[in-house]
Amino acid sequence: MKIVVTGGLGFIGKNFARYVRGIPKRASIHAVDWFGSAPPQDHEIFDSSTVACFASETAKKVYAGADVIVHLAATTTVQDSLRDPKSSFENNVVKTQRLLDHVLDVAPRAHFVFASTGGAIIGDYSGPIHEGVAPRPVSPYGATKLAVEGLLSAYSGSFGLSSAALRFSNVYGPNSERKSSVVAKFCQEYLVSRHLKINGDGQQTRDYIYVDDICKAIWLTIDTRANGVFQLGTGVGTSILDLVDIIQAVDPLSPITVSHGPGLRGEVKHNVCNITRARDELGFLPEFDLKRGVDKTLAWFQARHA
Repeated sequence: MKIVVTGGLGFIGKNFARYVRGIPKRASIHAVDWFGSAPPQDHEIFDSSTVACFASETAKKVYAGADVIVHLAATTTVQDSLRDPKSSFENNVVKTQRLLDHVLDVAPRAHFVFASTGGAIIGDYSGPIHEGVAPRPVSPYGATKLAVEGLLSAYSGSFGLSSAALRFSNVYGPNSERKSSVVAKFCQEYLVSRHLKINGDGQQTRDYIYVDDICKAIWLTIDTRANGVFQLGTGVGTSILDLVDIIQAVDPLSPITVSHGPGLRGEVKHNVCNITRARDELGFLPEFDLKRGVDKTLAWFQARHA
């Protein structure tokens, strides 16, 4: 089995490559990423690693004969999309359409697995998010992910493309040194200063999922060749203030200080997932609770700081 991962040198890509290496089933795994300054050990996780835009002709050669494309590459934050909506649309939608056309040309039987998002697509919603909730994105980022889900539906219906859109909740874990998401940011702030800055009142909730559980979900999607949209999370919502308490519990004798800044535009207030479909159709059940996952993530950052 030939698996190609766009954005392979990023947070989830590196973890997924390591996950695949631990599976007895034979698979070669190849990265396409334009992060040219990644250290050699990141490239070495893969059978091959190509530094290029995922929509380029150079990348197209890598896709030839692939059995699976895992599309992780994207402009990944709400705030980046607010600063430059046009660039976000170009990177996430226009280039993904080029990628889909490349796949149809050189790997038409490949299974296409797309890293989507739940909270940003659905927008403000009071209950657990599931695949049947009507999308109402409140940021350009969420709109781009919804647009790609639309493209996948169209390419499946018109050209027979086999595809799944995995709506990740808030993913965290080791190898997230370039992530600006809250768990990675808090871990680094904790180790440097024991001071955490919260955007808003801290009452906002998120469904945090450890990266190994996301890697397992990607593999289950590949192994079952599942199609359609799947919401992925833990089913547990945690407030930012509760996350602070979890980090504080790591070393109760070293107090954390907290300050509050303004809330961020475009961010939803609450996000928790209903993972019934992923459980029933993929056999997905998350293994890591937040405390265990944060402990492992903080230990990884601590080893980097040593």
